[in-house]
Amino acid sequence: MKANWKRTLLSLVLCAGFVWPAGAVSTGQPAAPQTGTSTAQSKPAAYTVKKMGLLGVKRTVESDNNTVKMLNKTAASLDSSSYASSGSTGSAGQSESQIYTDLIISMEDAMKKINKTQQPDLYKTYEAQLQVLKDYQISLNQNAVSGMQQAMAMLSQLDDAAYTLRKQAKNVSGQLALGAQTMLITIKNLGYTKENLQVTLKQLDRNLAVLKTQRKLGMIGQLQLDTVQNQRDKLAQSIDTLETTRENLGSSVALMCGLDANTIVMPADFETLYEGNLDKMSYQKDLEQAQKNSFLIWQKQDAVRSAYNSYDKNISGTAEAVKSAEDALAAAKESVVAAFDSTYKTVKDCRTTLAAKRTAQSQAELDLKTATVKYRKGIISKLAYQQAQDAVTTAKLNVESAYLSLYTAYNQYEWAKEGVLITTAAA
Repeated sequence: MKANWKRTLLSLVLCAGFVWPAGAVSTGQPAAPQTGTSTAQSKPAAYTVKKMGLLGVKRTVESDNNTVKMLNKTAASLDSSSYASSGSTGSAGQSESQIYTDLIISMEDAMKKINKTQQPDLYKTYEAQLQVLKDYQISLNQNAVSGMQQAMAMLSQLDDAAYTLRKQAKNVSGQLALGAQTMLITIKNLGYTKENLQVTLKQLDRNLAVLKTQRKLGMIGQLQLDTVQNQRDKLAQSIDTLETTRENLGSSVALMCGLDANTIVMPADFETLYEGNLDKMSYQKDLEQAQKNSFLIWQKQDAVRSAYNSYDKNISGTAEAVKSAEDALAAAKESVVAAFDSTYKTVKDCRTTLAAKRTAQSQAELDLKTATVKYRKGIISKLAYQQAQDAVTTAKLNVESAYLSLYTAYNQYEWAKEGVLITTAAA
């Protein structure tokens, strides 16, 4: 019953919450809360660009996101400390009990003034009335104790619900912050992709200039020229589309942060990811921390406690409920381990990829040095020399992109240690 009451309360609280748009699938992270018209489809013509880093995004989500604020506000309203007026019930009970105490004392004083031998009937009448007063006072005190126990039980339930909502708020805040940070890194990574495409566009423009000359001389046909021109136009369109995608993601980040619809968030400079931080990663130690902080595991453990509190061997179904809760807890633990393992391996894989990209960059730079010497000696053409320059530019962009992938993976790993993981277990 207690678990059902909690779920009902959480459902009512979350009914005004958020839903994930289809865009969330591409990043594997939760996207912005939807509040009507999709920002990704109808960005305002004029908007304000706000640059933020990962820490700034996290703090803004925690303080300004409407869903997080609503959960924390509801938790605060359920906290027993907000029910200070409940003490008045006890005071009223104490006052009523005191009235009967005074009546009993008065009755006893009156009885002392009566000659029990000379006025036996009056004495017995007073004696009977005194017993009635005492019995009523005892009943009143028992009711007061029972009422206090009920009040304390109610306050305990409210505190339990407030604690649950605060845990929920922390989990939602973490999921949203992780999603917003991942989107912000994606925006930056798409910027490198755009630069890569612009390098290719410059190459096509140089090739087109040569092809147009060849066409005038009759060395190639019009179809060949049109084909390359069409490729160039499509590439230019892709670059424009890419920039629109970046702006749409910026709008989503702004909404997740609780900013207004006329704002888009673009990445500021990120903190440097040091090799020493990567070297300090400890699978077993960090996994234990992730399990300890996992909201999913806590949620299933709470369900197990509730099932045991309701267990009665004489009541059908309670034993099955305990078994089901324990199975769900075991599944949650396995899911957290699997998710953490995947996050840990991703960091390792991204680190290997970055090393390979850096090696490729070093090779491209060596090739450019060779090409420079050959070009100055007239051994290779200007076009070949420019291609060597482009190869270095592309290699640098690939390193920056690989670095961002590692940055993303490590950021998710740090969140995993805080218990914020994308798992397959049902919540």
